Amino acid sequence: MPRQPDPDVDQRIRRAAVAMLLSRGLDFTMDEVALAAGVGRASVFRRYATKRDLLLEAMRGLTDSSVATPDTGSFRGDLLAIVRETMTAWSAMGAVSLQMYGAAGQDPEVAEIMRTMMRDRLRHDWGIFDRALARGELRPDVDPWLLTDLSVGFITYRGMLRIDFPTPEEVVDVLIAGFGVH
Repeated sequence: MPRQPDPDVDQRIRRAAVAMLLSRGLDFTMDEVALAAGVGRASVFRRYATKRDLLLEAMRGLTDSSVATPDTGSFRGDLLAIVRETMTAWSAMGAVSLQMYGAAGQDPEVAEIMRTMMRDRLRHDWGIFDRALARGELRPDVDPWLLTDLSVGFITYRGMLRIDFPTPEEVVDVLIAGFGVH
């Protein structure tokens, strides 16, 4: 009877791949993942036939990270928290993000993972829009997808082109004015 894969080894390999992706971007080897996971090279190749397969799994693993949804008591405060978090992430992971966006432009599966990551994050934070509507801070006709795309997209654009970010307050003030938020 064939030996069953060890779920602990699977988890260690995934965690090591995510850690490598976050620290080194796309520039790591399967052997380095094996070493970091404390497993043999064959254990990694048994689970992932190619580095691309391992990278895709590591990118999916990034979506598993839990980030709290802000609830500051105001829409402006919640939006500020998200803009700050996004700017901080770009500052910490700019080089990795650039590599991932580059890969997304060449590989439809990478692009789909990134789209899913962004949309899942917005769904996770959807409560800020519901609370803002309930408090009368947001017009019912405002498109939350567009508002989020403009804020996160602007930060991504600036990050990719290595243009300094304005302050989070400046970004949020422009969004609030542009969307006629109360």
